Amino acid sequence: MLKFYCCAEKFTVANGTRQGCVLSPYLFTRFVRPLIAAITQSKLGCNIGGLFVNLLADADDMVLLTPSWRAMQALIKLLELFCTKLDIVCRLIPKRLCIIFKPKSRDKHITDDFPCCAINGCKLVSQFRYLGHMLCNSMTDDDDMRRETKNLFVRTNMILSRFRCCSINVKLTLFKTYCLCLYDTALWNNFSATVYRKLKSAYNKCIKKMFGYTRRDSMTGVFFDLSLPTLDTVVHNSRMLFASQSLRSYNKIVQWFLTIRVY
Repeated sequence: MLKFYCCAEKFTVANGTRQGCVLSPYLFTRFVRPLIAAITQSKLGCNIGGLFVNLLADADDMVLLTPSWRAMQALIKLLELFCTKLDIVCRLIPKRLCIIFKPKSRDKHITDDFPCCAINGCKLVSQFRYLGHMLCNSMTDDDDMRRETKNLFVRTNMILSRFRCCSINVKLTLFKTYCLCLYDTALWNNFSATVYRKLKSAYNKCIKKMFGYTRRDSMTGVFFDLSLPTLDTVVHNSRMLFASQSLRSYNKIVQWFLTIRVY
C-alpha cells in the first residue's frame, strides 16, 4: 500500500477559519481560555449567592460584572492587556456596551452620571439585548415584553404572506411552531400589567387574523375551536418547565436564584 504526500509552499490565511472547521474549537480555546482565566482570577467582581462572579461567557459573547465603575475599568484594562498580548481585537461599538443597574434602595443611589469606560471608548446605555433577552437598568421586563409583542406581529404577518391559502391544520402547525415559542417568557418576573395586557391583546389579535376570525368573535370559542392555549397558559407552562429544569441543576448560582425567585 503506497501513500503519497503532496507538499506545497506556505501561505497565509487572512480571514480566519471557515464555519465548522475542526481547528475552530482548538484556536478558540487557545486564545480565549487564558483571557477568561485572567479575568476570573482578578478578584474583582460581584458576590452572587456566596460565589464570586465577574464574567459570564457564552462562546465569544462575554459580559463583565462588577459592583462599581472603578472595578469595571480595572477589568477592562486587564481585558485590553490580554487582548494585546494574544493579538486579538474586541468588537467595536455598538457591540461593546456598558449598563449600570440602579440599586433597589434609593438611599444607596448616588449618581447616574458615570464616565465612559475606556477601551477605545465604551457606550453607556440604559438597556441592551443579551442572548435574546432585553436587559434594562430599571430591572423590569417591560422592554422585553414589548420586543416580544412586536415579534409576534412580525411572525404572524410573515406566515400569512406566504401560507394564507393553506389549510387550517397547516396554519395551526405553523402558528404553534413560530408564534407559540415566545422566547424567554420564563424569565419574566417584574413587569407592569399594562404591558402584559398589550401582549395578551396582540396574541389574541394574531390568532384571529391568522385563522380568519372577526373582532367580535369570542376568544373563548376561538381557543376551543382551534385547541390553542391562552397566553396565560403559555407563560405559565414556560415558567413551570423552566423551574423544573432549574431544580435539577447542580449549578450553585442557579440554585441560589431559585431561593429568591417566586414562580
